[in-house]
Amino acid sequence: MKTLDFPVLLLFAACLLASVLLLRRGKSDGGTLVVRTAEGEFVYPLSKNAVYKIEGAIGISEIEVADGKARFLDSPCPGKTCVMSGELSEPGAWAACLPNQVFIRIEGTGRDGKQLDALAQ
Repeated sequence: MKTLDFPVLLLFAACLLASVLLLRRGKSDGGTLVVRTAEGEFVYPLSKNAVYKIEGAIGISEIEVADGKARFLDSPCPGKTCVMSGELSEPGAWAACLPNQVFIRIEGTGRDGKQLDALAQ
C-alpha cells in the first residue's frame, strides 16, 4: 500500500456512504392502498404482503399487495381490463373494475417527499 492509497480509499468510502444515504432519502414512505366500493372505503398498508378479497357489485375481486405494489389479481368482470392494468406503486396511481364497482388507489408521499393534493389525485 502506497502513501496516498489510504486517503483515496477513505474518500471513496465517504462518497459511497453519501450516495447510499441520498438514495434512501429519496424513497417513498411505502404508502397505503385505498380500496373504494359501493359499501365504503378500506385502507391497507403497502408494506404488508397480502391478498385481499373485496366484495363488489357482481362478485369478489382479489387484490394483491406484494413488495410495495398493488394489483388486481382476479375479478369477475368479463373483459378483465382491471387485471391487465398491471401493478401500481406510485402515489396517485389507480385502477378500477367498473363492472364490479371496485376502485383502487395508492396514497402517500412520492420520491420527492411531496404529498399529492386533492386535485392531483
